[in-house]
Amino acid sequence: MLSTLCLAAVVYFEARSEPLDAQANVAGVVLERVASGKYPDEVCQVAFEDKQFTAFNNGPEAISDTRAWDIALMVARMVMQDREGVVSIQGATHYHADWSYPYWSSELDYLGKSGDHLFYVER
Repeated sequence: MLSTLCLAAVVYFEARSEPLDAQANVAGVVLERVASGKYPDEVCQVAFEDKQFTAFNNGPEAISDTRAWDIALMVARMVMQDREGVVSIQGATHYHADWSYPYWSSELDYLGKSGDHLFYVER
C-alpha cells in the first residue's frame, strides 16, 4: 500500500496533467529503477531519492486536486499490477519534459515520447 502511495505521488506531481498512458510511463520509470539494481530497491526510496524527480527537489507540495490524485492512485495500482501490460515505453529509467534539456539526456538512449515527456534508458 505504501509503495502504491509513493508511486502515485510521483505520477501526481510529475504528470497529473498528462494523458493516462503518459502517466503510466512515468510510473514505469520508477518501477524500472527499482528493478535495475542501480537504484534503491523500494518504490518509496526511488520516488524520494534526492534530486531524481523535480517535483520533490524542494519537498512535496500539498495535494490540491483530488480528482487528479484519484487518477494517479488508479494509474499507480494498474502499473504495479501489470507493468508490461500498461506501460507502453518499456525499459525507461529516465524522462524529462519536452521543453527542458537536461545535461544527462545526451548520455542516454532515447526510447520515445509520451505526452509531454521524453523517455530514455541508460546505455
